[in-house]
Amino acid sequence: MQHHIRRTALVAVVLVVAAVLGGCSGQPRKVSGLLDTTRRVPATSRLATRPHLVRQCHSGSKQVRHTSGRGSKKRTWYTTRSTTVCTKVRRGTETYRRVIRQERWCVMLDDVGGKRSRDRVWYQVSRNTYTDTQVRKSGSKVTIEPERDGC
Repeated sequence: MQHHIRRTALVAVVLVVAAVLGGCSGQPRKVSGLLDTTRRVPATSRLATRPHLVRQCHSGSKQVRHTSGRGSKKRTWYTTRSTTVCTKVRRGTETYRRVIRQERWCVMLDDVGGKRSRDRVWYQVSRNTYTDTQVRKSGSKVTIEPERDGC
């Protein structure tokens, strides 16, 4: 009887974990409406500096102790092993291009979900979805999978 209770409890825990993970997976949602306009927001970047690190290695040697046997028959000897230690050392600075804002693609829909009152709603979409809507006429019915609301 006790084995049955443990098994039932384990199944319940597995179902709860599966439900939680399934809820967090963020199933892709689809939004439909009439195409109003599209907008590409270009990436923004600026030049910045950071420390320039170079790899510097030093070779050396290390004494290694060896033992064999037991008690009064114990024998100890040493060997020298060569070692190489490498570290990163700062050597001046380097200039790089720092991205402040990633490129975004946006689509504006009217009559979202068939509601005439929901007009001029922006959605951020993937580049492929943006390209697909570029070839459509304004006012045509489209269904998209937005990455997030707003633009």
